Amino acid sequence: MKKTAIYPGTFDPITYGHLDIINRATKIFDNIIIAISANNLNKKNIFSLKERIKLTKLATKNFKNIKKIIGFNDLLANLAKKENTNILIRGIRTIFDFDYEIKLASINKEIYPELDSIFLLSSKKVSFISSSFIKEIAKYKGNITPYLPKEICLELLKKINKNNRVI
Repeated sequence: MKKTAIYPGTFDPITYGHLDIINRATKIFDNIIIAISANNLNKKNIFSLKERIKLTKLATKNFKNIKKIIGFNDLLANLAKKENTNILIRGIRTIFDFDYEIKLASINKEIYPELDSIFLLSSKKVSFISSSFIKEIAKYKGNITPYLPKEICLELLKKINKNNRVI
């Protein structure tokens, strides 16, 4: 039986940190569903959901076992049920991420008892990368090329120059 896992996130934009987790997850699971959150109350997105899906597809085009990339506006547990999987992949960079993720995993388990969260620690070389930091660097014309694929860098810079807004 093939094992499918969901890797959820905001991906605003997708970074080398996200791609590190995706790459490692594809070696563990037969199929990965990348689920992009339509809304996160704690984040102000610069890209629309449609744009984030497009950029994620672009950045992951060489991964063979990405089953699909979807947007969602629901509880993760409900999405997992709908997608007929019981595995969530979550990336952990810091102890603060772990604290948040352990609470989220517990709540998800209450909602959907068969659901398990698999935590992958970020690789040391990308553990400091954060979409929020990258947007801040880009806004002030800093170099973002070490953190994002080239095509994602270009889209982020276009978006920031077009909007010229505070992130």
